[in-house]
Amino acid sequence: MTFPKALMCATALLCGLPVMAQAQTTDAPASRQVIPYDQAFFSTFQVQSALDMVNRVPGFTLKNVDQVRGFAAAAGNVLIDGQRPTSKSDKLTDILNRIPAGTVERIDLIIGGAEGIDMQGQTQVVNIIRKASAKPTLTVIANARFLRNGWVKPTGRITYSRNAGDKTLELSGTVFSSFDEEGSNGDKTVYPTDGSPIRRTRIIGEAGAKGFELNGVASHPLWGGKLTLNGKWTPDRYEGNYRYITDTTAVENLDYREDLREGGFQYIRPLGKAFTLKLNGLAKYTHEKGDDFYISLSEETRFLDDSVETENIVSGQLIWTRSERLTYEVGLEKAYNSRDSDTALTVNDAAVDLPASRVKVEEDRTEASFLATWRATPSLSVETGLKYEWSTLSQTSERPDEKRFGYAKPKVQVTWSPKGPWQYLLRVERVLGQLDFDDFVSSIDLMDSTVKAGNVGLEPDKRWETELNASYRFWDKGALVLKYIHKDVSDVIDRVPIVAADGSVFDAKGNIGDGTAEEIGTTLTLPMDRLRIPGGLLKFTGSVFLSEVTDPVTKEKRRLSRQPETDWILEFAQDLPVRRMQWGFSVWNGYDEKVYRASEISYARGNAKLNLFTEYRPGPKTIWRVELNNLPGRVHDYDRVRYDGDRGTGAVRAVEMTRHRTQPWLFLRLRREL
Repeated sequence: MTFPKALMCATALLCGLPVMAQAQTTDAPASRQVIPYDQAFFSTFQVQSALDMVNRVPGFTLKNVDQVRGFAAAAGNVLIDGQRPTSKSDKLTDILNRIPAGTVERIDLIIGGAEGIDMQGQTQVVNIIRKASAKPTLTVIANARFLRNGWVKPTGRITYSRNAGDKTLELSGTVFSSFDEEGSNGDKTVYPTDGSPIRRTRIIGEAGAKGFELNGVASHPLWGGKLTLNGKWTPDRYEGNYRYITDTTAVENLDYREDLREGGFQYIRPLGKAFTLKLNGLAKYTHEKGDDFYISLSEETRFLDDSVETENIVSGQLIWTRSERLTYEVGLEKAYNSRDSDTALTVNDAAVDLPASRVKVEEDRTEASFLATWRATPSLSVETGLKYEWSTLSQTSERPDEKRFGYAKPKVQVTWSPKGPWQYLLRVERVLGQLDFDDFVSSIDLMDSTVKAGNVGLEPDKRWETELNASYRFWDKGALVLKYIHKDVSDVIDRVPIVAADGSVFDAKGNIGDGTAEEIGTTLTLPMDRLRIPGGLLKFTGSVFLSEVTDPVTKEKRRLSRQPETDWILEFAQDLPVRRMQWGFSVWNGYDEKVYRASEISYARGNAKLNLFTEYRPGPKTIWRVELNNLPGRVHDYDRVRYDGDRGTGAVRAVEMTRHRTQPWLFLRLRREL
């Protein structure tokens, strides 16, 4: 029997285990998988928002989830009053930053699962329990980034929130501006291999975005349950202006505009003492327009992109709490997603044919799910489930096509919390990857004259994931978390060559067969009081990544494209309550990515950076924060090894090296609750 079939049979068996356990179901003591942190725990920290509090929870790392299928796991690993946030596009960091710390009663860290808690597919979540109060809170945040070239990038936000128990309201408005650190000054050098002269280009660039954002979330009792509504509108504009100086000067102007609108609802209603009904709905609309214009003495090139993307989801879950030990959940989700894109490339007013330049991609998906959670003892719980997805993926282009898929996605998760400081978790699950509809459409980099083709034959990758997790808690505020994740992947998405109708070869994302990926990670939260640094807290989060796939061009084994070898961040903060201050620093190791394209290998690197900060609280509701970022200045490398023909048979024709140098910058923020 193959491993997937064996696991599916095992999942079906385990789904039946809770049924067999009903005869021994009795009142269960409190679970050891829920660790509460009340206001007394956070009193030694000078926290101002729920985000500050979550960052102090021992052994927990916040996850912002971007590309996920459907509604269930879109909220990452945070619950608010037992419910997932209703928005898919709102980042968790922004949501938590809008919640004042004084309105939080406690935060529960939940490992593996607990009664009445939707784990959203995560192994750990935090549940933020807010205080009920008829008194509203008005929070004003003003900040600015000061750059060495004289730029000032201000941002302002005002938030109104009121939590009267069963009735809540939150309104937020933000006006923002930012700069693109990698869109800075630099230089590019091309070393040809045919003996021709080295070509050097000086790059003078400036790039950034500006826009505004309106958010609203409201909840109200309705028909014996609770209805939550949310809305968001974010129009923004990104502009980049570059000059490329050799013996002559070329100019590139990039103008990108996005209009994002989202609305959704969530309805929760108990049906008697044992059943709960959950209904969710979401509609998201995004309109993007891009105009990239490049002009030199000999060439005028323009690339236009106009696309509309929609996402519409409705889902429902019925939860049966058979007993304190036994819970069942059945669910059904329906989604319709689409992207309609139109791209055009002209060179000296002559149109250039691109593969997949006009594409409409549509996904019609239905998913049914069953989940059973058995809390066998206060220290042992077993979660088993099976999801089945039916989907139709169609696209209209020069090569219209339609594909139908059916995927079974079983899951088994066992959590053991014995007496003592250790906790253990085992998860085995089949996961279906998320397609990015942008990959169906062509794009271009005008400076590098690189066309990235769209691939209308793209399919989602499928993964069998096995995770082992162990956590050790010490010194009241300390924790060590160790994890290992192994993935057996089929239909791996990487870079493949695409042949156009005229025989031209382009580079695109595509499926390249089977592969494996592994992650070995750790999170350490170390309180420093016993090390003679009172109020100090050191946190380290890091992972090592391994992978192996077969290159579609050379047929040799290699790593996945864009997968770093390591990723880590070290953070330190010390609270000085007598002085009403806090200070600290963070160090990030940077990035190092390698991409294997059809006729080149590209390298993107950024060295480590250091950030310093200090905060001062002149009053209980006012806090100033000053940061020195990007110390001592970073260099972003982008190198390319280019071949004549494909990498498997062609010779290297040139090596390109691009360096963008960025300077330190100052950040100043004022936060005040009124």
